[in-house]
Order: sequence, then structure tokens, then C-alpha cells
Amino acid sequence: MRLFGTGCVITLCVVFVHIARPELLIHFEHKVYDVLLSQTEQRPPSSVPALIAIDDKSLNQLGQWPWPRNILARLITRLHEAGADIVTLDLILSTRDRTSPILILESLRRDSGLTLDLGGLPLARLDHDQILGEALRKHPSVLGYKLLFSPLREEESFCSVHPLLTGQKIPAAFSLHAAQDAVCSLPSLGEAGASSGFINALPDSDGVIRRIPIIAMHADALLPSLTLATVMTREKAAFGLGQDADGGFIQLGPSRVHTDPQGNLLLRYRGPRGTFATYSAADILNGPLPDLRGRVAIVGPTASGLGDNHVTPTDRVFPGMEIHATALDNLLQSDALIRPAWGVGAEASAIMLVGILATLLMMSAGPLACAVGMVLAGTGLWSAGLWLLDGPGYWISPLSPMLVLVVNMALLSLIKYGMEERELRIRSQQLVQAQDATILSLTALAETRDPETGGHIRRTREYVLVLARCLARKPKFKRQLDRDTVELLYKSAPLHDIGKVGIADCILLKPGKLSSREFDEMKRHTLLGAETLAEAERLSMDKGDRSFLALAREIALSHHEKWDGSGYPGGLKGEDIPLGGRLMALADVYDALVTKRVYKEAMPHEEAVKIILDGRGSHFDPDVVDAFLESAEEFREISTRFD
Repeated sequence: MRLFGTGCVITLCVVFVHIARPELLIHFEHKVYDVLLSQTEQRPPSSVPALIAIDDKSLNQLGQWPWPRNILARLITRLHEAGADIVTLDLILSTRDRTSPILILESLRRDSGLTLDLGGLPLARLDHDQILGEALRKHPSVLGYKLLFSPLREEESFCSVHPLLTGQKIPAAFSLHAAQDAVCSLPSLGEAGASSGFINALPDSDGVIRRIPIIAMHADALLPSLTLATVMTREKAAFGLGQDADGGFIQLGPSRVHTDPQGNLLLRYRGPRGTFATYSAADILNGPLPDLRGRVAIVGPTASGLGDNHVTPTDRVFPGMEIHATALDNLLQSDALIRPAWGVGAEASAIMLVGILATLLMMSAGPLACAVGMVLAGTGLWSAGLWLLDGPGYWISPLSPMLVLVVNMALLSLIKYGMEERELRIRSQQLVQAQDATILSLTALAETRDPETGGHIRRTREYVLVLARCLARKPKFKRQLDRDTVELLYKSAPLHDIGKVGIADCILLKPGKLSSREFDEMKRHTLLGAETLAEAERLSMDKGDRSFLALAREIALSHHEKWDGSGYPGGLKGEDIPLGGRLMALADVYDALVTKRVYKEAMPHEEAVKIILDGRGSHFDPDVVDAFLESAEEFREISTRFD
């Protein structure tokens, strides 16, 4: 239940973060969206949008931008001659054309007092703006303007635009951008055009354009984007706003196009730049005309330095008029993507479901099954998000469900590992306690045979511990006597005399000196102890137990060996004697000297130290004797503490 409760808390935290929508989460959702969009099947563009590029070639042939408006008028006329239904200008012509002869004459008269007689030329031919206005009136065209969200002028005025609705109630699903002002084309041009629309882009926080606004508000007027105004002019479809389960939508005749509450259209890009048919304005003006029957000609700048390039999910440099072409194609084919109103709720439900299932999996399965489950679940979430985006066009982010999957698996794995480690530590402690209990039981068995043995066992293991710690500080023994080995020596030392259980009482408890035959029998306790521990080692299934029993066997067998080779049972010499046996040899003799036995009185500590020092290099390992001398006072204290 602890894992389940923790998994539920993690899941709820991710749900809270998802609903709170921090900027970092939105940033990564945008990146996930871009990757998913790149994996969808790209739908071919329709043939309706035709891009007329004011490109480097056009500037090279016709001069720098902006061109005289009579050239634009001729471009519009040529496009309609090519059969274009509508010409859409992705341009803002907000000031008068200073290259107009009439403005040049006015400037000369004002600045130098010079007056020129143009011989009765029609005034209309001298005003390029008027020439462009005539072309706009004659041929259906849509002009652009830019909305401003702070006042541009002090006086309350707004340029000439073509609103969709005025004074009508907007459905509750919408919370549209509200403009305060606009930069528009000249009033004479705006009134000459068939319609107009705003050209504002709406990059996300990372600078990428994934959606564009297609409706906005100014006061009580509902304004269309350049793209929407173009579609409505071409299709002459009835317009309306509404809302359904997916959120707010725009009704264009029989077609329904969903937007987000701010009126933004989530674009389904057809591909990188160059996807739509593009013609150079210079070719339209000076070359044979292409067949543009039934098409919408979108005129806009692409030349270097004109700055109308943007970052999109499909390309790092994407001309603005291609974004308009994409939106136009989405509206005409009714296949724009949708961020549904129920999207956040669906994602939160997916987070809850995935979080609970991941928690249950962690509680019941092993590491491999959890890893496989995580991969399958992550793949399933990603595939579901891709299918929704590629098929019905719903943008449902798999990021947060995948996040809760990863976080749950990672944190619960750590918690589960910690719990298992704690259980293992408890089991290890229980095994150690059982091991200690076994040792104490065996030593208690020895005590029933020899009442003096119990105290002897407790003292000698303390002596061995003191000697081992002292030697462990010396370079010669540092690697041989690590902390684990010292611990094993301490635990195995009590078993050094376990073989005395097999010695007859008449020998073991004899108050006087043993005969040669009796002494030979007493020597057998080293072999009996080693054989007993060897059998226990053979039967043990635990590596740790085998290591402990092997060390105990060495000590039981060799603790009566002497440095000069005169000991028993093997007559081992020098470092051939196991280190545990050399340590126990000194501890055993010291304890025998300073304690009372049935056959002798206790000897003072000082005399015992002298005897051991005399045995340095003959009976005892010189290094062990040196360690004893360094810790002689600790030996004295132990001998009295366990008296």
C-alpha cells in the first residue's frame, strides 16, 4: 500500500502541474507537437493558392521596394488576365506613393517654387495611388492591415476595414484578441478593395508559428484575417460563430472550422517552404502568363532583406505569404488541426489512468516486466497522439501521460529498491543474529563440559579483536585485515576450542598434569574441531557462512601451532600458519596464564607479558607480539572485565 499511495501522490502532482500549465511544460509540449507533426502524413496542397513572389529577381528587374503603385496596379491586372479569381495583397500600403508625378510636382512647387506644365495629361495618370485604386475596383482584391494592441493615435479613429459582424453577441466559447488600433492601407485603397483582413502572426513563446489568429475584435466589430476575408470573398459563403463539444467554431457555409478560444487556427502545414506553386512577380509582369483560372493569387515579399520570413514546425525560414497560403488551404479543405476544449481533461484522465496502471505494475512485477511495460506504454501513448493528430486532426499531448509514466517508474523503482534493501538488511541482520546464536549455543555446549571454557571463549575473542585491529593499521597487514575480515575473526574466534566437546571428562577436567598419552588425546581437540567445522562448511549453502566457517576451521586447527614449527597438529612454521591461528595462539596463551585453572593459580599480568615477550620469534609471530605489547593495557582490562 505504501507504493500505491506514493504512486497516487505522484500522479496527482503531475495532474496539478498539467492543469497549472507552467511555461516549461508548454515549451516541451510545443516540441512534442513539432515532432508529431513531422511524423504525420503530409497532405498534398490544393491547387487554389498561387504565390506571386516579390523576390530578388523582381527587385533586380524592377528596382528596389516599394515599387511605384502603377506597377502594382499592372501586376493585379495581369493576374486577373491570367484568370485569377482574387488577388490577395500581403502588403500594407499605408502612405501615399511618393513616386507619383503629382506628388513630385507638388514637392517641387513647395520646395523650389518650380511649376511644370504637363500639357493637359489626365490627372488620374499622374497619381499612382489612383491608378492602383482603379485596378482594385475593377478586379476583386483583398488588402491587408495590421492590428495594434495599444493606441497608435490619440484621437479615436479606426481605418477603413471590412468587419464580419458588428454589435452581435459572441459565443461564450470565444475570448478573442481585442485590438485598439490598426495600421491600414490608404482609405482610398481600402475602399476600392473587395475586402480586407488583418495579417498579424502569432508566434509561440519559442518564436515558432504554429497557429495564426483568423478573427479578432475591435470595439464591437468582429474582424477577419486576410485569409478568412479572401475565402469569404471567393466563396461568398454565409458566416457564423458557434460552439460544440470541441469548442468554438467558424461556420463558412456548410464547412465548420474550429479555433481556440482566442480565435487562433492551428495550422496543418503541407510541407516546407516551396510547397505551393510560386511565380516571380517579374515573370507575371514581363513574361507569358501562367494559367491561374480558379485560383487565388497571393502577392507578398520573399526577397532578401524584406524580412517577411518566419520559423514554423516544418522549416526555419518560411515566407509569410506561404503561411497565409497554408491557412487558406486549411480553410478551403476544412482540415485544420483542432485543440479541442476537452483536450486538457482528456490529458488529465490519461495521466490518472497511466499513473495508476504504472503503480500497479511496479507493485506486482519485476524489473524486466516493468521496463517492457514502460516501453510499451510510452510507445502506445505516442502512437495514440500521432493517430489523433494525423487522422481526425486532434492535438492531444502525450507528454504529461508519458511524464507520469517515467516519474512513477523512476521514483517507485527507487522506493521499491529501498524497501527491498531494507528487507534484505533486516534478513541479513536476522541471519547474523542466527549465526551469533549458533556460535553462542556451541560455546554454551563447550561450557557444559568445562566450566572455565565459557569465560575463556569470551575473553579470547576480545583479545583477537584487539590484536587484529592493531595489525590492520600496519601497512603489512592492511589489505589482509580489512573490516570484514576483522569482523569474521571476532565471530569465528569462539569456536577455536569447539573440538574439546569430543575429549573425555577424565582428561578435560583432570586437576593434575596430563600424561603423555592423555596429552596426545587432548591434542586431538584441534582436529575434532576442524573436522566438525569442515562438515558444517560443506553443508552450508550460503557463501558468507562458508567464509566464516572456513576461517573458524583454520583457527580451530592451527591455534596451537608455533612460529618455530614445534607446535601441533601439523608442525606448521612461520607464515605457513594462518593469521587467525597466530592471533589465537597468543590470545589463548595469555588467557591461560592470567586466569585460574584446576591445575594452577592465576599469574600477574606483568609476568604473562614477560613470558609472551620471551616467546617472540619462537612460539609467537613477532608482529603479533609487537601488536600485543602496543595493546597490553587493553588485554589487562579485558581479563578483569570478563573475570
